[in-house]
Amino acid sequence: VAPPARDGADAYMTAFRSRCGRPLKTVELRRAFAEGNGDPTLMHMIRAAQLKDTAALQRLGAGIACPRS
Repeated sequence: VAPPARDGADAYMTAFRSRCGRPLKTVELRRAFAEGNGDPTLMHMIRAAQLKDTAALQRLGAGIACPRS
């Protein structure tokens, strides 16, 4: 995995844990990468990680939607 993809995914997982109160399951992360063109928030977080745009990573992380149980 390319470093920006790994960094973006790590930021996504950290933000998910913070917002949703539980860790993101591996299957959920795989789905976020694979469905359609990928979860837009995750894809934008990967791009922000590539650009080292910490403000964008924080803003995007704050907008992560938690799945309903």
